[in-house]
Amino acid sequence: MNARSRLRLHGRISVFNQDGSFDTVRIQLQGAIRTKIGSQAAVEKIPSTSIVKTNLDFKPVYSPSQQRSEEQYLDFVCPIPSPRNAPFGEFVPSMTLSGTTYLTRVTALTNRELLEGSCEVAYSLEAEFLRSQTGQVVRRISCPVNVSSGLTPLDVEVTSPSHSDQVEQVAKPQLRLNRLLGPQSQPEVSVHLPKMLGCATNDFSTASTGCRRLTVPVSVKVGLPSHIRRQAQSLLETDLLNCSVTARWFAKRTFTTGSSAVESTVHSDRASTQKFALTLPPLYKTNTETSKYTTSMELELLVPESISTPSISTDLLKVSYTLDLSMKFEVSGNDRLKGPHTATFSLPVALWAAQPQSLISRRTLDPLLGLVEEQSIYAPPPYVY
Repeated sequence: MNARSRLRLHGRISVFNQDGSFDTVRIQLQGAIRTKIGSQAAVEKIPSTSIVKTNLDFKPVYSPSQQRSEEQYLDFVCPIPSPRNAPFGEFVPSMTLSGTTYLTRVTALTNRELLEGSCEVAYSLEAEFLRSQTGQVVRRISCPVNVSSGLTPLDVEVTSPSHSDQVEQVAKPQLRLNRLLGPQSQPEVSVHLPKMLGCATNDFSTASTGCRRLTVPVSVKVGLPSHIRRQAQSLLETDLLNCSVTARWFAKRTFTTGSSAVESTVHSDRASTQKFALTLPPLYKTNTETSKYTTSMELELLVPESISTPSISTDLLKVSYTLDLSMKFEVSGNDRLKGPHTATFSLPVALWAAQPQSLISRRTLDPLLGLVEEQSIYAPPPYVY
């Protein structure tokens, strides 16, 4: 694997009755993005990757009786191609998109014409058998390849321009309660998310739905006003903070037949919503000299099937994602702090193929005891099937 390709394609070539007619095998994996909108069409090639093997790399196939047959095989590993200027080893999986757009024609009577559009990302694997001295190609074979991203772990990262490694949002109190008690009587609740939200992976619980699971660590901090600090301090250390979460994923897909064809652009947008509620561990003081309390939680988000491909940005095809998070906090049993506080995030996120790891660490949070159980599981092999 090189720095531009984190994923590999595993394959096998079988040869029968090898008579020494070739001594070198050149294996090449190439892809292309083909778009068509109305009568216009365009093709964008993805830079190919290749490897070279010799006839000495073939191994004989033995029958069940351990007798050598006339068949020989070659196992190979070829990097998955990446588009030009692709960050983080980005790759474009095989896919087919369709949609419609309108073409405005300026005539005596301006009219709009409905155009059908389609986009296809296709890959092919080619093997050339040749004589190295003369360069003569003895035989050439090829076959289509489905480069799927369904089993690939994807890193999810917030792409906001801030230099900080965290995203912060101050939760706003309910408007009616804020008017009644005044802004100075309300505690300050702030929510912190890391820019690297986590790794979206498949597990057995989501295999039937096609969804990945993403665990996002969240830190919640509460600052108390001075005039309610004493009466609220004992309550905060015993009461629990409840949170209701609404997560919305937005996927935007756009393909075109070229930068000059502005009117020939097809947009395909999708959205998915998930709602759940959880109870946070008790708040605790980070410093005895301050009036700030903190606690943490983990959001178990389901990444829908519509968010199954990495982020893509090429001349003809663009795929981008947005994650909207709405969190409503409320302290149970505390009349002074009972009013809900709401924090809303609209996060542009990028999905990249995760660096292959032999082990994946998973954490399970007990909301009542605040205990975190560490568990390590073997990661799936970083192959593309």
